[in-house]
Amino acid sequence: MPTNPLQAVINVLQALVVFAAIAVLTSKSNSKPRLVTALLLLCTIFVGIVFYNNYSSRTKDRKGAAVMEAAQSEFVMRLAQGMKTAFGNSGSPSQSLSSVDGKMYAEAEKSIDKAASRDPESLPLLFKQVVLRAETGREFKAQLAKIPQCPDKDGRSAPTATLLNNLFVKKHLDAGEMPASVALVDQLTSAGFYRDVLKLEIYKAAGDKKLFESKKSEYDASSQSFIMRLIALMIYMAFSVVVGLLVIGTQIVLLPRKISDDGAVAKIRAPAAYGFAKVYGVLIGWLTLESFISPIIIAIAGNFKTGVKDATVLALLTMVIYLLSNLPALILAWFIAIRPTGTGFFEAVKLRWKTSTRSTFGLVMAGILAWYACVPLALCASLVSKHLFGSEGSSNPVLTIVMEAVRSHNVLAGCLFIIAIGVLPAICEEMLFRGFLYTSLRWHFGPLLSMVISAALFSAVHMDPGAFAPLFVLGFVFAFVFERTKSLIPSMVAHCLWNSGTFILMLSLFG
Repeated sequence: MPTNPLQAVINVLQALVVFAAIAVLTSKSNSKPRLVTALLLLCTIFVGIVFYNNYSSRTKDRKGAAVMEAAQSEFVMRLAQGMKTAFGNSGSPSQSLSSVDGKMYAEAEKSIDKAASRDPESLPLLFKQVVLRAETGREFKAQLAKIPQCPDKDGRSAPTATLLNNLFVKKHLDAGEMPASVALVDQLTSAGFYRDVLKLEIYKAAGDKKLFESKKSEYDASSQSFIMRLIALMIYMAFSVVVGLLVIGTQIVLLPRKISDDGAVAKIRAPAAYGFAKVYGVLIGWLTLESFISPIIIAIAGNFKTGVKDATVLALLTMVIYLLSNLPALILAWFIAIRPTGTGFFEAVKLRWKTSTRSTFGLVMAGILAWYACVPLALCASLVSKHLFGSEGSSNPVLTIVMEAVRSHNVLAGCLFIIAIGVLPAICEEMLFRGFLYTSLRWHFGPLLSMVISAALFSAVHMDPGAFAPLFVLGFVFAFVFERTKSLIPSMVAHCLWNSGTFILMLSLFG
């Protein structure tokens, strides 16, 4: 029996939704419209309570945010070490560089402390907290004292405390303990800064100078490579912002008073005016089915937040979870709204590989340019959201999975993740929000209001308040390029590039 009263209400509503759905499917009487209305009402209440419960749980359970904070600390430390390696060994130590190091160390310490406060029972985070403080010359004994009492189902707390004490207090490790110590570090950290510096400390404390010097040279080369990749990435991002601004400026200058004339609107609208009940039924039915399986999804995602998993398995599971969550929406759209019109599904959602004014190549190029336009717009939206509304950024649990994947150096996993987080969302979400929802709205509203409504719903259903503003901007741009080209291909291309770009950006820095 559920201990959470809200969960008990959810269980009751779940049963009522099932009974109402069966009644609707089996009823042939004149009361069927009233049964449909009752079903929609029950689904609305059920989804509202489930979303509230899930949002409350996500707010209280900050493990995903903790992982991202820890990644931020690692990024800053890798940057500091890379700058020291690249510029600090020139024979003329710079006081300004030392000052920059100090600021970076303070920022990294702030991030790892915040991560540990979000998930205070995480042994890996406490472990990293001690390591960072020790590596930057901060006091760490108070944090070290917490580790033996840290709950860990694998019984690693005591060995972890002993290892850290040997490395940073005694500064000595018996040579015979080195393999077990390396194995423990591999368990508690992913590939990256923390794992690298811990292994160097192990080799140093064990007195293996030859191995230490060899790995230190590799680490220094890796740090320099990180700086070069970061510089290249910053140059490309600056280039993307400039191109994006040019694209936006060109659209503003060339944009006609009416984006689509009366004849062109027919190419945008759905094959028929589905009506509010059908459109709402598709959306609330999808969210209801997603809510039914959300406990499974939450349980699986929760297991991704801690520990080091096989990246290929993570990618495959991410694909399965995404399809389970989103395919029902397209199936419902087909059976409830599109099928009765007698129009093919792909034609109904405007999946056109060429139009009267653009070839396939032209449509793909329109998508690429739309992606460039998204870069400065989404960046501005994120900055405004952060500084005006105190947003801490995205809390999407998928990001924590991606952080593990980019460190795996697994080519197959990388390709699968691009499909899982780039290709599949671009196909499914564009068909639903632009191909179905937006084309339905265009029967009743002008392009601007249709773009705003579809973008707002697109952002809202992601259930990620910290990313609402940039997601809204993306949804608006995707709807705009769809309206301009009369094809779903450009918005799919732009969507795929945006999602895949997030993965590639992380891969370029941490992979």
